Amino acid sequence: MNIESLKFAGVDEFWAQADQLQDESLLHAETLFSALETASPQQLISILTQYRFFTLYYVADLAILIARLKDGRLRSLLADILSDELGYGDPLKAHTRLYDDFLLSLGANDADFDSLALADNLTLLENARRKLMDPAQTHVYGIGFRGMGGECTCQIYLAKLYEYMMRNPYIKQQTSKIDWKFWELHIGEHDIEHRVHTRQLIHEELVSQDAACLVDLGRGYYESMNAWRAFWENIFNQNPADSLLGQASASVEDLRLMPSVLSGAEERGLKQARVPEAIAQFHLAIPVHELSAAKEFYCDVLGAKEGRATEHHLDVNFYGHHLVLHATPEGASHIFDFFEADFHGESVQIPHFGINLDRQTWSQLAKRITLSGYEFQDAPHIRLKGLPGEHASMFILDPSGNALEFKAFLNHDEVFSKVFNPQTKELFGLEELMVKVGQ
Repeated sequence: MNIESLKFAGVDEFWAQADQLQDESLLHAETLFSALETASPQQLISILTQYRFFTLYYVADLAILIARLKDGRLRSLLADILSDELGYGDPLKAHTRLYDDFLLSLGANDADFDSLALADNLTLLENARRKLMDPAQTHVYGIGFRGMGGECTCQIYLAKLYEYMMRNPYIKQQTSKIDWKFWELHIGEHDIEHRVHTRQLIHEELVSQDAACLVDLGRGYYESMNAWRAFWENIFNQNPADSLLGQASASVEDLRLMPSVLSGAEERGLKQARVPEAIAQFHLAIPVHELSAAKEFYCDVLGAKEGRATEHHLDVNFYGHHLVLHATPEGASHIFDFFEADFHGESVQIPHFGINLDRQTWSQLAKRITLSGYEFQDAPHIRLKGLPGEHASMFILDPSGNALEFKAFLNHDEVFSKVFNPQTKELFGLEELMVKVGQ
């Protein structure tokens, strides 16, 4: 279903399409949530920690939505739900606090919470906040976005998340030690009643009263479902190994949770006063035979993130660098000439490109490639052992024959060095990395 298809002949069709969209989104979520069944304890904690940031934003978003609504039963119900989220005056019973209690009982480290949000997800949440406050968006759109798309949908998602989480061996083992208060509220009759009642009042006060509202309501709901899908995809796609700790993150405290109330002049003055961030991002454009196969390799096998695309090219976020895949013209006999070159006693394919990674990320990538069943051109090994610039290396070919090399240096300060760095003698060797890859 796409946004262009959101045209409703009547009330019944509106709810039928809304239910269809919810079912499609939930089915997509299930394919992600199933990974929780076999996740390691660290993976489990890392994934579940990310949902925390939706709960933080949702409370304030709900307050914004309430402020925009006219008096009525729906407004009063949402206000009651907001009070419930905040613990009815008891901060220890606030749902955000209950979720933190759950994470702590699971084995999470509370000192890390506020700095572990995925930057991409905070961007999603910030954009949602701006839309809710945008005067150009109607309050009906807001109800679709955070009423239907929040209160009516969140409970269903959480119930499915809980279902898969409970199959995890670590959860089964720790059940008696885990604080379940948050889940008792959100998967039980308490939240089911909120979901059903919210939908009922949306129907009674909006849908059945004014058919003209269906477009804005449906648009808000559609955009909310898209945001939900992206939110969970970011969490699972950026968590291929043991933890999210190495991914792009940002602190909630570092972000402005409300649109600026400064005047335009003040805002411009602040921007001018900021020191511009230094940017040094490598850009590479390469030819590929088939974009679909290339996308599967770079995004699914290597874990890169898809960016802009046309029929003939695809932008890829490759460890923060700008890689562009261009489809070769039809009938081209080859991409470009390859040759083998000697490099410290090894034969390597030229040209090739790749990334110098830290050792943990390199090891995680090697495991990811191995688990995907994709063959190495040159399996993980140590090069320049005992010499300046000692590093772990692995080669892999993409479906078009482009060669990629990934390196992890014993000491990254020796990437360009001709002599040992003074720190190198204090570092452990790379042999352990090879053992990890073989596991």
